[in-house]
Amino acid sequence: MTLKDTISSYIRYNHWANKKLTQWLQTLPNEVLYKETNASFASIDLTLQHMKNAQFFWYEVITEGDVKKLDEAIVVKSIDTVIDQLLLGSGQMIEIYTKFSEQELAADINSPVMTRTRHDFIMHVINHNSYHRGQIITIARMLGAVTNIPETDYEAYFWDQKTNTKV
Repeated sequence: MTLKDTISSYIRYNHWANKKLTQWLQTLPNEVLYKETNASFASIDLTLQHMKNAQFFWYEVITEGDVKKLDEAIVVKSIDTVIDQLLLGSGQMIEIYTKFSEQELAADINSPVMTRTRHDFIMHVINHNSYHRGQIITIARMLGAVTNIPETDYEAYFWDQKTNTKV
């Protein structure tokens, strides 16, 4: 498997996992999504907003865009909009990142604080989302949401792809 194949698989996995998680979240009462806890981000909503903002930040870095143009303002009680934007961002990752050549994936890219290869930054944003998806599920469990919890591991993605060819 090439670097391009590996990155493309993980990018598709990230979008799939974001969809699985957000579809489940949309079945929960809004008070669970907005309830403040002692988590690293005070609520499920704020954790999703952080994920969305980070995806757009890293998209600008990875595509060598302008991170200064980003609007990372927190929106209050707009979970459907946040979910739509999170999925838009991970969908854009599929559209753009899967088109990078092996050479483009291996190229050094500058972020505001460091230089790494493009594929390092891509893997970072996917890992970052996985970390926060786990936090969201933990927060939801702490708030009493214990049924129909989606499995969003990379292995679950493989099993899902075996029976369903859509991302």
